[in-house]
Amino acid sequence: MSIEAIVKRKRKTRKGKGFSREELREVGSSFSEALRRGIPIDTRRSTKHEENVTKLEAYSKAFRPKPSSSEKKAEIVELAEVKGVGSRTAEKLKEADIGNANELAASTPQIVAEAIGSSEKRATNLIDEARSLLKET
Repeated sequence: MSIEAIVKRKRKTRKGKGFSREELREVGSSFSEALRRGIPIDTRRSTKHEENVTKLEAYSKAFRPKPSSSEKKAEIVELAEVKGVGSRTAEKLKEADIGNANELAASTPQIVAEAIGSSEKRATNLIDEARSLLKET
């Protein structure tokens, strides 16, 4: 399923290159999350159209992963409990929509490395630490 934005100008409507940051913000999606989901973004646009917001909401509902039974029972572990994650790293991870150790363990090294501005090796180590911490609990 692909998603397309529309742009209005001088009473004309046409297909846009992507969604604006304002439209993403309205839906509660971050820039990096939209890129991961394959949502096209036009960084030059600053307008917000309700049609685009409605499309984004419907797209998000359609592709929201359903939690498995083991995930429902899993306890949420804070990022601060993961060895190697300090306050600055935790802030950077939260900005990238990785809010707890469970989400960190489910992330890929590329996403974590980009979020914290570090190497993929360090990101892999953090993910491994989060996974081992979750196995203990």
